[in-house]
Amino acid sequence: MNKIPSYALYGEAAQPVWHESLHVETISNRSGAYDWSIEPHRHDSQLQILYLQQGGGRVLCDSVHLAAHAPCIIQIPAQSAHGFDWQGPVEGKVVTALQPPLESVAEPLAPGLLPLLRNRRLIELPHWSATEDPLLLLFAALEEEYLARGREHMACSTALLLALLVQILRLGESAAAEPGQPRGRRSQQIRQFREQVEIHFRSHRPVSDYADLLGMTLATLGRLCQERLGMSPLAAINARLLLEARRELAYSSRSIKEIAHDLGFSDEGYFSRFFRRHTRLTPSEFRNQVRQGQL
Repeated sequence: MNKIPSYALYGEAAQPVWHESLHVETISNRSGAYDWSIEPHRHDSQLQILYLQQGGGRVLCDSVHLAAHAPCIIQIPAQSAHGFDWQGPVEGKVVTALQPPLESVAEPLAPGLLPLLRNRRLIELPHWSATEDPLLLLFAALEEEYLARGREHMACSTALLLALLVQILRLGESAAAEPGQPRGRRSQQIRQFREQVEIHFRSHRPVSDYADLLGMTLATLGRLCQERLGMSPLAAINARLLLEARRELAYSSRSIKEIAHDLGFSDEGYFSRFFRRHTRLTPSEFRNQVRQGQL
């Protein structure tokens, strides 16, 4: 298996990251041209937001297969290998945008958006009427901005994208709540923990730091994670670190030493021992198996 290709948009050669800050089109425009099947690929610096309004199929994202049925939102971050196998014609909107500028703006203003930007998500939505749909106006405004390309296009599109992401965040929280029940305190606490992990996982902070940030004891954080995630806080932190390591090894050309340094490991040997302990493979073995199509 060849290395998963990197595109600016599927089927088009990658451009410099400054070339295109925003692209908006219908899902059918590109998927229909490829007989409703998009092979696995990735975008180095761009995230995609798909609003599936009609139809359904399977979505591959970072080796995980998701069943998608309209209406739903599909969130795919930069660097994530993904593909689509639609069950016949589908319709909806797809927004492709540069992720680094969004993260730079979101970090000081809305750090709660960072997990949304950096992780895949599939959010099932209600069957709204056109007048009730809170997403249609935002997608329409983004499409208008994309087509008009007016002055300070990047600033305007970034503001609209942040508004869309906040709305998606709210819808995701609402979908996660139990039907007819308000979101409980524990749901809010586990969300805050995951947000802090997203921000700090590269710094290898002790679990006690997360407990302090959340204003709770180690024992309380441990019970919360076991109850809501089915694992210890340390296991949750290591799982996020391991996910990033897998992505880098599978889809980047950087050396193992560079990846280890970026992920906060003091040396390559320490990183290799960590990776092997969790996967039973060395980083080199994992990378080779991915490229040979064995994983």
